[in-house]
Amino acid sequence: MKVLFLFICLFLSVVSPVLARTPLMPVENLKAGMQGYAKTVISGDTIETFPVEVLGVTGSESMGYQILIRAGGDVIARSGGISQGMSGSPVYIDGRLAGAIAYGTAFTDPHYCLLTPIHDMLDILDKPEPHRTAGDVSLLPKGTPLLAGGFTPAGISVLQEGLQPYGLAVADTGVSGGVSSAKDLEPGSSVGAALVQGDLTLGALGTVTWTDEQGRILAFGHPFMKRGDAGFFLTKTWVLASLPNLQAAYKVGTIGAAAGMFNQDRAAGVAGQIGRLPAYIPLYVSVSDSTRSRNGSARVKIINDEQLAPTLTASVLASQAAKIADHGTGGSARILFDITATGSKEELLHVSRENMYFDKSALVKQLPAELQETVQVLLQNKLEKVRITNIDVNVDVSTETLVAEIKKVAVEEKEPKPGDTIHLKVTLKPYRGEEFIRKVPYKLPGDAAGELRLNVRGGASTAWIQEMLRKQKEEGEAHPKKEDKKKDVKLSDYVKEVNNADRNNDIIVEYAPDQKRQASLREEEEEASLAALLAGGRNKQSVAIDYIVDGEQKVTVRLP
Repeated sequence: MKVLFLFICLFLSVVSPVLARTPLMPVENLKAGMQGYAKTVISGDTIETFPVEVLGVTGSESMGYQILIRAGGDVIARSGGISQGMSGSPVYIDGRLAGAIAYGTAFTDPHYCLLTPIHDMLDILDKPEPHRTAGDVSLLPKGTPLLAGGFTPAGISVLQEGLQPYGLAVADTGVSGGVSSAKDLEPGSSVGAALVQGDLTLGALGTVTWTDEQGRILAFGHPFMKRGDAGFFLTKTWVLASLPNLQAAYKVGTIGAAAGMFNQDRAAGVAGQIGRLPAYIPLYVSVSDSTRSRNGSARVKIINDEQLAPTLTASVLASQAAKIADHGTGGSARILFDITATGSKEELLHVSRENMYFDKSALVKQLPAELQETVQVLLQNKLEKVRITNIDVNVDVSTETLVAEIKKVAVEEKEPKPGDTIHLKVTLKPYRGEEFIRKVPYKLPGDAAGELRLNVRGGASTAWIQEMLRKQKEEGEAHPKKEDKKKDVKLSDYVKEVNNADRNNDIIVEYAPDQKRQASLREEEEEASLAALLAGGRNKQSVAIDYIVDGEQKVTVRLP
């Protein structure tokens, strides 16, 4: 019997050392009037305590419980009440851990809040399925808004639009990085859940509720973004202040270097592991302004989340472009981006796109569109899971209006024959500039005869990719042609079409079949893949120039 007793004691000391040191308070043992204290940080990385009183327990066994408390003391007075960012602050009653600060109500006395019971939070570690909750939709989680460090208003605008479905507000902290705590994380420490790390940062502040010697951690006491299985950066932080606010006070601080990952984002809180980083996408953005001879770059890590990564990528590009251009007017830009990725079968995928853009009033807003859509096509495609391993973006902006309109087209050759390469003399008129002629080679179809009508136009790549994305979302994959129905459509086929898609600075020449030929092709076109249709027919050819090409002209080639 003594041997068995010693074995049990030894086992408990190994598998649950923290539980032995920190006894837990079951929710059913809580009574109104019980006194205790909570731990949090309201400045720097110093953990402070403040007194609390239990007012009662709400909820039920079937729907889950929450604990109503009232807080007071000097810490609460200095912080402007229980502020956003205190979520996860551990509350101890009679020396036992009862739960974590989680919810309050907007525009009410900030001394009152609801706790998430600690047993519900511990369930996340062993049973990561969504947990029942007694939370009311009108309750305000005591987590901070997303703190954006180093983002410009243009980048924050992209974030606000893309993250709106998650109910998150974005607050500009003005700086990224900066001072971060050097202390080990413990209950009461400020902790960050970050989406972006590096020269720009994006994340929310919360508080550590519980840790153990295995490096596991519980925080927040409520969901961050309700992502379920997650992959957020777990970071150390530095709290600058708790700011008073009409709705609710909130902490402002810096998101420090990653110390681990949050891999669960559930109703009762977030759970993670110290020392193990999440999967991420390296992103490098370089922007130069040829008008002002300015340049700058940013290097960041973005969480590898299929739904969030497209918006995060676009926001970093918009921020860096706005920072270097430093104006809200129009202009022209050339963008080149390279994306490397691997498919589910370790197939290497490489997207390389170059394009030009012009906007008379909001150039920066246009710039991220094609990159965002491409990342979205890769990560959200319905063919296979894709892991992006790197994104490089280079942009050159100017205040010039680099747009030229196609005014007329003439054929240089007098007596061309089927299969010949002819030269089209394309007359272009730049904005406020003199007309010039660009010769565009075009190889005639070998089976053409009689009068051949050619359509000469400018490119429109963004519309192409957006249409492809819409079709993918609706149907999952492109339709093969009738004679090729048995051929499997691969993601690499889409990547190829993205790489070869029209560019805004292309002069595009297409063979326009006569009505009889169009009728014979109609059935084939109805069954053709979307990518093939948007890429154009077999006889589409193009040439890139240093202007965004506008307009459209037709020319007739007479063949024997």
